[in-house]
Amino acid sequence: VRSPTVSSRSTLLPADPLTMPLDDSTAERFDPMMLQMAQQVAAMADGENAINLMLDLYFGFLRRKTDFFSSPGQCKEAVLSAYQRQASIVERERKGKEQEASKRAAKAAATAAAAAERETAAAAARDAEDGARKSRVKQIELDRQMAQQKLAADGTPKIQEVTEDEAQEIGDATGNDAADIPEAEEEDGDALTPGTIMPNTGNGGEAEHYTWTQTLKDVDVRIRVPAGTSAKQISCVFKKGHLVFGVKGATPMIDADFYAEVQTEDCFWTLDDTTTVLLNLSKKSDMEWWSCVVRGDPEIDTKKVEPENSKLSDLDGDTRSTVEKMMYDQRQKQMGLPTSEEQAKQDTMKKFMEAHPEMDFSNCKFT
Repeated sequence: VRSPTVSSRSTLLPADPLTMPLDDSTAERFDPMMLQMAQQVAAMADGENAINLMLDLYFGFLRRKTDFFSSPGQCKEAVLSAYQRQASIVERERKGKEQEASKRAAKAAATAAAAAERETAAAAARDAEDGARKSRVKQIELDRQMAQQKLAADGTPKIQEVTEDEAQEIGDATGNDAADIPEAEEEDGDALTPGTIMPNTGNGGEAEHYTWTQTLKDVDVRIRVPAGTSAKQISCVFKKGHLVFGVKGATPMIDADFYAEVQTEDCFWTLDDTTTVLLNLSKKSDMEWWSCVVRGDPEIDTKKVEPENSKLSDLDGDTRSTVEKMMYDQRQKQMGLPTSEEQAKQDTMKKFMEAHPEMDFSNCKFT
């Protein structure tokens, strides 16, 4: 007795050969069953092509259990139509993936171009900044040399003597009588010490290769290095009184003595980005302001240093007292008044004079 067969004489092809009779979400319900069959076929393939074996098995099923092959021409068209439907899906997906890949590539190219443009702009800005800094440092050095030439060996301003005839010529040139030429003005308390520059907002300054800031305890130095420099290329040696810094294989950018000694065990450096290295120097003495990082570089006028009052509360008692004393003495100097030490000496002398009215101090000169 022949087993009942499934009739396939209903329409074998959809109206549109490329239209799926079942969408993927519906067809996926059969995936577990088909996957189980595929695994069993693969297990029995024994080196043969498992896909060919599975197709042969499926068409054998249609031959044995259905009347699929009763209309050979129509069967062939049905098989080709099914193949074309699946192939069209694969082609659509391939084109979709290519379009997505093209979009991603275009987006990546645009991102890379924008990044390159930003880097070019940043490099130009760094070059301009470095050029301006080096020009300022060069001018500072020229000003320092000129100021040095105007000082005597003991560091005081040189006094140029003139003859009476020269004094008369000066008077004629200015329209004043030689006797009316005013004496030199007193030193301006707000003027910078000759050969120095004004501190930046971080109480530091700048040099050819770097800028720096400071507190009473630390000095932070930002050194410009060639773009793309890695941490392995940096060479930095801290000694208590000397610094050597540079890029391996090149002449050191800094090789000089510190302004004052540092605590080498607390000094370190980090690569802030591919163009800047940050040095953190721990001062050995936390009771003085540095006028420069290393000897020979431009110096700031430490009388113009202005600690942030808002940070005084963060200091310990001794350090805070020292800073407040320095700030008080600085204000007193700017106003032409005695510093705390000078005032203490004056008070002590005043008490001594009051205690000894019998002594004559009229010819005494106090310093």
